[in-house]
Amino acid sequence: MLFMTYDPSRRAPASEGDFLGIISLGCATENMWLMAEALGIGFHVVSSLASGSAEKEVKHILGIPDSLRIVYAIRLGYPVSGSEYLRVRREVGDFTHYNRFGNKGLA
Repeated sequence: MLFMTYDPSRRAPASEGDFLGIISLGCATENMWLMAEALGIGFHVVSSLASGSAEKEVKHILGIPDSLRIVYAIRLGYPVSGSEYLRVRREVGDFTHYNRFGNKGLA
């Protein structure tokens, strides 16, 4: 497991709130995800830490200070040999529009 934490007290001076810090962590996570994919490593973002009680328990177990927020919990590992690669992705034409919403010209 990889836990990405965020310290709200150390945000950029011009940043209002936590928005830019969280976005920056998202960018870093995306780059790690792409590299993991290139190396054949499975990468799964766990969303169950969104509840306050789960985050508190993980922070307690790992000794993460209360001042930090766990933004992402990520499971990493190599797929089981011979397992099928599950990819659920919509077709590009299902969510793209050409010049105007509703014009499905890119299918």
